[in-house]
Amino acid sequence: MLKLDTRIDLNFEKFLRWWGGELAFFIPQRLLKLLGGGRARLVLMRTGDGLSAAYFDGDGVRELGLLPLDESAPSKRGQLLAENPGLDNAELVLRLRPEQSMARVFKLPAIAEENLQQVTAFEMDRLTPFTAGQVYFDVKLLGRLAATRQIRVELALAPRKTLDALLDELIPFGWRPERVDLERGHDTLGHNLMPEKFRPPKSRLPKIITVASAVLSFSLLLAVLGLPILMNQRLLDELQTQVKAVGKVAKEVQELRENAEKLSNENGFLLQKKRHEPVMTDMLDELTKVIPDQTSLNGLQYREHKVIIQGQSPAASSLIERMEASTHFKNTSFVSPVTKDVSNGQERFQIASEVTNGRFSENKPE
Repeated sequence: MLKLDTRIDLNFEKFLRWWGGELAFFIPQRLLKLLGGGRARLVLMRTGDGLSAAYFDGDGVRELGLLPLDESAPSKRGQLLAENPGLDNAELVLRLRPEQSMARVFKLPAIAEENLQQVTAFEMDRLTPFTAGQVYFDVKLLGRLAATRQIRVELALAPRKTLDALLDELIPFGWRPERVDLERGHDTLGHNLMPEKFRPPKSRLPKIITVASAVLSFSLLLAVLGLPILMNQRLLDELQTQVKAVGKVAKEVQELRENAEKLSNENGFLLQKKRHEPVMTDMLDELTKVIPDQTSLNGLQYREHKVIIQGQSPAASSLIERMEASTHFKNTSFVSPVTKDVSNGQERFQIASEVTNGRFSENKPE
């Protein structure tokens, strides 16, 4: 059954150790040794007669015998290193016997995993005959018990007085261990009880190479992720430039089209004006032809295809017939009643008529 409340273990330290081990397979041995990886191990154990030494490498285990801790110790150490050149780069490990150390496996609540060292130190006097201030200790996670929500851990410790005295004895003879481990227990967990004050200074080269590799990897990642973005941005800029150029041309074409339409409309307006508006000279010339000599005009108005004339004539009614007979006038009629001027006997008139274009007359004969 799927348990959605099960905790997801994100042990990055364990993952990095595994990853580093897998990558170490592809690294040349010389470079691997330079970086501090794939090293052989020289294991020392204090006995009543001196130091028992064993050499561990990829080929297995090789016993190196018993080394004295007296006046002859420096010469014996030099002889051992001369006969075994590989020991110069080997990791020096001091392994404690059961009477010099203690190991215990116990359970803790799962919540203690987040602060395992602090919880163990707080519970030290309950779990062991010592207090946290009396021992050097290391605690490692062995497993998680999901059913009981507990964790199973192993505690390894050594009394401070015992380990300090042992290290103070070895260091003057040139033996400076890098790690202190147990003779028994879970060696694969890699307990290290080495006090901080006795730990040799670490080489900065592996750290520098690690940091440089991380920076290079991050730079490559940025390049892989950023290069397509930069290329797309460059392509986008080029497309935008082309769009702007095309847009400018399109705007110019639109302006030319609008100007052409404007000119076309103006030309059409003038043509329509020419076709529908009568020519004034033609109208006046036609008007002089249809009005007899005995008729005089004292007023003429033209507006919107309509002309109004007023004056005196011996026979005003005949003017209507004469104008209607012309192709320049139509719908001719009196605007006001005709009156007679008693002083000269002439008829006063006011006539209105619609003026047509003489060149495009609506009344042209077929």
